[in-house]
Amino acid sequence: MYGHQNFVQLFFYPAMFSKLILQHVRFRKELCSFKLSTFTSSRIPCIEKKSASGECISRRTRESQVAFRCLGTSVSHNEKHYLTTPIFYVNAGPHIGHLYSAVLADCLCRYKRLRGFKSKFSTGTDEHGLKIQQAAADAGKDPLVFCTEVSESFKDLFKTFNISYTDYVRTTEERHLRAVSHFWKILFDKGFIYKGSYEGWYSIPDESFLTESQITSSHDKNGNPIKVSLESGHQVEWMKEENYMFRLSEFRISLIHWLQEHPRVIQPERFHHIVLRWLEEDLPDLSVSRQRSRLNWGIEVPGDPEQTIYVWLDALINYLTVAGYPEEHADWSGVTYHVVGKDILKFHAIYWPAFLIASGLPLPQAIYVHSHWTANGLKMSKSLGNVVNPHEKSQRFTVDGLRYFLLRQGVPDTDCDYYDDKIVKLLNSELADSLGGLLKPLHSC
Repeated sequence: MYGHQNFVQLFFYPAMFSKLILQHVRFRKELCSFKLSTFTSSRIPCIEKKSASGECISRRTRESQVAFRCLGTSVSHNEKHYLTTPIFYVNAGPHIGHLYSAVLADCLCRYKRLRGFKSKFSTGTDEHGLKIQQAAADAGKDPLVFCTEVSESFKDLFKTFNISYTDYVRTTEERHLRAVSHFWKILFDKGFIYKGSYEGWYSIPDESFLTESQITSSHDKNGNPIKVSLESGHQVEWMKEENYMFRLSEFRISLIHWLQEHPRVIQPERFHHIVLRWLEEDLPDLSVSRQRSRLNWGIEVPGDPEQTIYVWLDALINYLTVAGYPEEHADWSGVTYHVVGKDILKFHAIYWPAFLIASGLPLPQAIYVHSHWTANGLKMSKSLGNVVNPHEKSQRFTVDGLRYFLLRQGVPDTDCDYYDDKIVKLLNSELADSLGGLLKPLHSC
């Protein structure tokens, strides 16, 4: 699909603008019309002029609406394109990292629509698991009430920032429960799920079992020795229980062949190599259920009320739910493109493809991976009080200004640093000065 350079450029150039109009620009002898904005602009009236061919071009400003058109170069066909963000965990409200994923996906989807693709674009919230159960208990609320409140805050964020999704899925919806139960039965009937005893290091924040090679020794804030995940830094605990296992070990070679035969399926390229390095080691079978006595807030394992389905198996199936699984998914399941953060790469590049291979369903066309945002050089965390609230920043820099900043400054294969002075400098130099200066003589012509 797209190489690394094109992947980056694809997200930089379709940034949304409003309020200022670049009426007509000649580029390679083709007449283009598109809207621009800066966070310092106010209002501009409707302008109407004629192109070189005499065609009348009229554009009215409409805040936060993309309008890009290149006359004579439109592409129209009925090819389908199904784009997803990860579904976001509702143990806490949204932050700028969630918005970054959504804006990247939104721009890619808008680009595809402009090319004439019939596009489906999904996002939503992941609402099961031990973290949710604990967060709801800490808040003194029923889990579903808690999930609904946080899910609405994500919807509000996406509405504010003009995320043009076509489907918003919640894992507590009935349609999703049906999809998960059906998918489980397929894997179980094919012999890829079996009941067994599992023990190992478990990270509650990551909702994941880890091997010895994935943990290291550390100390808590009181100086006590603990074990932590090498990848996330979260504390792990030793756990042993009887649950259901997925035969992940049987799919290692198939996954390697898939990645080798499709060298651009994971982008940027360095993440493709990371996954291949992971696959150099044997894959242990994956625990895909939890005892209900420990995790009550989850989807019941079909035929076994004492077990609930592992939150990541549950969550990943959302992509099939939106496609219409199990009744009407065929048109969309083979044209899927995922946008994910690097912290969930393992789940999307190893677990998810293995589940799909086992079920006999098509694999993703591409997995676009992005890195994280830091704040003034530090990892964002509640304890440090440095989590960037996108609603607050949009009040100062406008919705389009913040969208532009994320697209322009975000580099998918490395972490990026956020601080207010950087966004002020960028918007003033590139939008108010450079593009604003370009607009003035064009507007007066």
